[in-house]
Amino acid sequence: MLESPDRPARRFSPVASLLILFGLMVVLSAVSQIALIYPLVKWLTGADLSAAGTSLFTNPTAYPHSWVAMMLMQGINSLFSFTLTALIYWYLIEKRNIVFIEKGSPDPLIWAAVLVLVISYIPFNSLIFEWNQKLPLPEWMVNSEKQLETLTKFLTQFPDFLHFIVGIFVIAVLPALGEELLFRATLQKLFQRWWGSPHLAVWLAAAIFSAYHMQFMGFFPRMILGAMFGYLYLWSRNLWIPVFAHFVNNGFVVLMIYLRGQKLVDIDVENNESIPLTSALVSGVIALSLMRIIYTRLKPQIPEA
Repeated sequence: MLESPDRPARRFSPVASLLILFGLMVVLSAVSQIALIYPLVKWLTGADLSAAGTSLFTNPTAYPHSWVAMMLMQGINSLFSFTLTALIYWYLIEKRNIVFIEKGSPDPLIWAAVLVLVISYIPFNSLIFEWNQKLPLPEWMVNSEKQLETLTKFLTQFPDFLHFIVGIFVIAVLPALGEELLFRATLQKLFQRWWGSPHLAVWLAAAIFSAYHMQFMGFFPRMILGAMFGYLYLWSRNLWIPVFAHFVNNGFVVLMIYLRGQKLVDIDVENNESIPLTSALVSGVIALSLMRIIYTRLKPQIPEA
């Protein structure tokens, strides 16, 4: 991220900056819901989201065009809550412009290593998810998780190629860009500037990233995944690298669900059965080795803390 030479950065206190940032997120989310989401959902499904007790989320199949409506809802929310929040914050508050490529310029091997890293990490991530599920959680959290799981299964129904393309765009492209802009290029960047510790910045941004999803049975695996994206950004100094990693992570799941629905593969990525410990440990070793290779290759351009 480079400062615009003709527009000096305005420095707010950490508390004020966070309040402004999350205030922007709340305002933009509310605007998107009132101006776009509520009218579109009402027009497509007949459901009134502004009224209490709507069953669109608990029983989406009871409404016409509910899949399209909920995809639109998710896409619009991602665009406003993440992408626009980050861009407006940097432009109006910090008086800077976000640029994706800073001084770092990763070679093609880095992109290939990131691709293999994200896919090879999935079994180990599943093991962490399994451990996380065994933690005692309040009943309301468990019920919330079950509702989100039902919604996720509904949204990942791709009967044809067009549904698959929409799913890739809404579930993989928009979140990869928007969430990396907000959590890595904004929060992580601010935390590092305030406290001077890149590691603290990476893990704190990753924890907030995971908590925001409100899926506590997957809090720790998502936090570790967020930290992986954070270190890729820290080392490469190129936001497109974690955006690509995030896209691969989400897109690979969408792709495998689509291929299984088309009976082209037998692998069920939604299966929560216990993964063999040996497979998970091999996955973890491969992922750590690839992270080491990426770090070593990018080390000459990593700024000193």
